[in-house]
Amino acid sequence: MASPISVLILEDDSNSVFDLVREMKANGLSPLYRVVESLANFELTVLEEDWDAIICSTHSTFQLEIPHYLKFLNEKNLDIPVILISEPEDFQKNLTYMKSGVNDIIDRKTLLRLTEVLERERRELVYRKEKNTTETFLYQSLKEIQLQKFALDQANKVSITDANGIITYVNDAFAKITGYESFELLGQNHRILKSQNKSKEEWEKIWESIHKGNVWRGEILNTKKNGSLFWVDTTIVPFIGSDGSVFQYIAIHHDITDRKLAEEQLTHDAFYDNLTGLPNRALYLARIEQKIYTYNIKKDGYPIVFCINIDNFKRINHSLGNEAGDEILIIFAEKLKKFSDKDAIITRLGADNFSILMDHLLSIEEAVDYAYRLFEFLGDPIPLAGYEIYLTASCGISAFGLGGKEADVLLRNAEIAMFHAKSQKVGTVAVFNQAMQEKIHFQLEIQNDLKKALKQNEISVFFQPILDLKSNQIGHWEALVRWRHPQRGMVSPAEFIPLAEDSGLIVPITRFVLEQTANVIEEVQIKKGYPISIAVNLSPQVFYDQNIFHWIVDLHKRRKIPYSSLQVEITESLAMKNLSETVPILSNLIDIGVKVALDDFGTGFSSLSYLEKLPLSILKIDKSFLNNVHVGSKESFLLISIINMAHDLGYSVVAEGVEELEQLELLKSYQCDEIQGYWLSKPIPFPDIIPFLDQFYKKETS
Repeated sequence: MASPISVLILEDDSNSVFDLVREMKANGLSPLYRVVESLANFELTVLEEDWDAIICSTHSTFQLEIPHYLKFLNEKNLDIPVILISEPEDFQKNLTYMKSGVNDIIDRKTLLRLTEVLERERRELVYRKEKNTTETFLYQSLKEIQLQKFALDQANKVSITDANGIITYVNDAFAKITGYESFELLGQNHRILKSQNKSKEEWEKIWESIHKGNVWRGEILNTKKNGSLFWVDTTIVPFIGSDGSVFQYIAIHHDITDRKLAEEQLTHDAFYDNLTGLPNRALYLARIEQKIYTYNIKKDGYPIVFCINIDNFKRINHSLGNEAGDEILIIFAEKLKKFSDKDAIITRLGADNFSILMDHLLSIEEAVDYAYRLFEFLGDPIPLAGYEIYLTASCGISAFGLGGKEADVLLRNAEIAMFHAKSQKVGTVAVFNQAMQEKIHFQLEIQNDLKKALKQNEISVFFQPILDLKSNQIGHWEALVRWRHPQRGMVSPAEFIPLAEDSGLIVPITRFVLEQTANVIEEVQIKKGYPISIAVNLSPQVFYDQNIFHWIVDLHKRRKIPYSSLQVEITESLAMKNLSETVPILSNLIDIGVKVALDDFGTGFSSLSYLEKLPLSILKIDKSFLNNVHVGSKESFLLISIINMAHDLGYSVVAEGVEELEQLELLKSYQCDEIQGYWLSKPIPFPDIIPFLDQFYKKETS
């Protein structure tokens, strides 16, 4: 039978309330609950019932109100456990409420501990009420009580000592929790339990206080007979004789081991990484501050921070799954610990980023040498899921002084150096310098400006024509995004597209390009009658995280754009990153009539075994293949082989970067299907497309 529990819920999200109630019911509770959404309603409602617990959301609506709720409960002397429901990333911030009276914090994403915590807090609430009743009675009757049995409360753990601290009585519950038999405790003093959390001086103060007739209450960490530890919340009541002296002490103990272990776990989770057990960023920054303080005082122990990132880690997750990825992270952490000196401090900053703090290296040169020796050590293969995984890493180094004189600056600059190393070449080491920071600041400025660019109409789309060499018709175009910055002028796509991908802005930019493409198709094909098909480039973020298929279906339904008038272009690296995800998306697009082009062929994997598995329509050969091509050259044989291979697979071929008539004639002779490049036209804005087509076909007919 479900156990009834009375709960007041402070939450403004009905879905969250449903999740809480469902979790309680699923774990054997029958909640009688009320939901309130404001401080005013809370103050009225909390006084109407004898609540077993208050569950409070840490959403922004309640975040600033939590201290007011706690203050109100305190002012009204209401003893009701308060449990916060927190986002995982806010645990450390919300931990401060534990000192203000919050009883526990639950992870909103899992709610696994909710029922356990509610039952624990209800037990402790019942205990406190019973204990308060007992203590009140004891206080009123202290001078009258002569018989020790009157003080025994079998619901708790009870021990009695004489005036000298010698144990004269224990109940069964107390003996059981200590692991001793009752006769083993009698005649001993409490030192037999080897208290772990109080010093000799603290015990002397406690005995001095209770010897004067004062009641003492506190938490004690004791040792069982078998050596394990247990926590008790203890109240020691001195009994005073007619002569005014203490003749015995009654101690009432309550087992709080579960609560203390939960608090310790919360503290551990706030400062350590759950996966690897390494310190997290918050604790790591504190350790760096300690090293800096020591160095400033003693001029000894030169702090150097290494920031280490596993190269291509996302590919491991995509190909082998997240569980394998987690296993790699654990193994990588163990390798770092095994290689590093015993005094090194290692942390996992998050995802696949790690950091090491050293204070015994004497120079940057030694630090760089240390990093490369670490890379060699990491080079051994890791057997996993039937594969041998070879890991490489990139490393940034920041040393106290030029790399910063504060912990957060030192760490941030090591991360900047690491990103710089990865941008140069994976598996390398970079030492932070001012130029890197200036580059980062420039990129941040560009990224911030990019956020405004769409709203302020600075982003536009240009279109580059593609010529069919057999029909001499222009039916295909490629949409290319352009950004005219108000101060910097035209910003290169190579500069702002990666920043757009990092910031997530590539998603609204791609939607904007699709809408502009639809405008062109409406004007050129539907109104003017020229056949047209326009290709839109897709980034990995749009391809995987957003459903491009539904975007295109929506565009077709909403604006009557024919599927055959749209193409998508993807790169080799994107297409081959995870075939199990890539192939279904591409197949769905081709099934509805959208053509799929593989862009810049030859610059990525160029694996024929992958290529034949991909559902494609078009293969676009990178312009680098046209360099040094002439009849009879090795380059020409390679180009012919690629074109023939694509035709055998059923793909048409587009050659990019055609700038000269000789290149055009050569490609015709090699049976290339289409060409794109400045020989035909540079990318042009939307208003110039119809005049361009009119002029092109006029020239063809004349």
